[in-house]
Amino acid sequence: MTLGRDTAALRIERDLPAIVAVAVRDIADVIPTYRTLSREQAADVEGIAFWSFRRLLQLWVSPDTAVDAADHAHFRAVGSARAYDGRPLSDVLRAYRVAVESLLRHIGDTYLTDLDTTDVADLGLVALSAIDTVYEQIISGWSDARDHLTNDRGRARAALLDDLLVGRQSSPGALADRTRELGLALPATVSLLAFVRAGDDGPVPDDDVEALGAALRVDAAPDATTDVLTTRRDTTVVVLAAPVARLDALEDVCRRADLRGSAATCALPDVATTFRRVARSLTAAPVHAFDKRAVLRDGDSHLLSLLAAQPGVDPIAVMTSILGPLVDHSHRHVLDGLAAFIATGTATEAAAVLHLHPQTLRYRLRRARELTGLDPRHGWDRLALDVAIHLRHLH
Repeated sequence: MTLGRDTAALRIERDLPAIVAVAVRDIADVIPTYRTLSREQAADVEGIAFWSFRRLLQLWVSPDTAVDAADHAHFRAVGSARAYDGRPLSDVLRAYRVAVESLLRHIGDTYLTDLDTTDVADLGLVALSAIDTVYEQIISGWSDARDHLTNDRGRARAALLDDLLVGRQSSPGALADRTRELGLALPATVSLLAFVRAGDDGPVPDDDVEALGAALRVDAAPDATTDVLTTRRDTTVVVLAAPVARLDALEDVCRRADLRGSAATCALPDVATTFRRVARSLTAAPVHAFDKRAVLRDGDSHLLSLLAAQPGVDPIAVMTSILGPLVDHSHRHVLDGLAAFIATGTATEAAAVLHLHPQTLRYRLRRARELTGLDPRHGWDRLALDVAIHLRHLH
């Protein structure tokens, strides 16, 4: 060991934050998976790189030290964590190689005057030996975790949905790898639903959860995948499935089991934000919102978010989710009839305002019910339609 090695190690230790930042950027430049990490995941990558670089310096400066059991456990845990969050093993291993290359390149460019040829050679040998150990332990931890996930598919599918609900799934590529390993086919657009027991805080029984899944398969759109993911959030059951064409069978299950639900359709990347809206609607909706149906629709949860002044509410999304096809110009006459009925309170008065025969106005109201699924004679539906029509005028 030379004085130069000590001096260089001290300088590298001092500059580690900047060195780690460069290494993380290099990883993202080379590996697409690492360009779409959440803030929490990016911080995790930085922390692992910082710890790994510091440990590599310790092994280099003190030749009598060696990779030990604690190091093995650390990298096995890293491999296991990456398996659970769905990051491909090849990308994880490549990230370590890119990081080490970044570190060695920085040392060669910046600290070479403090080192002799033995120092440089030893650093390279330590790095090669360490990365072999890192690979071995990461692969072992990753493989054990994947075996566990594969052997317990129900738990693995619930874990995948849990990750989607909090936005932890790192990228479309990682999600594709994870669903393929679990034998899943998730469409780009999905239905997200939440259910609770009506009138109490108890959990939804397992038999009822199975019945909900079966009903979703019955209500699914033609040719849609039948994969259904379920998980629990305290007393709430959350379900993700292919887009639901109708909710007839689901409504029947909820009435028999005395459940209340809320359903929305969204793109896979929007599952986390949609879940917050759907779950909120179950506690925010007034009792009379469930008078005519057991499962709230997309428009209901959008409306409740607007009424609660939730941040980021899009008035256009509220309007379109409630009015549906009525926003199209071809249905303008139906929308006008509906608006007149809500404003006057009776079909006769609405017809007089629009200079129509009352029977024509009633026909338009029937079409409005068919197109929106909402009945303006029902208090909650009337509020939703009134707000949506007002938003249409404003926008």
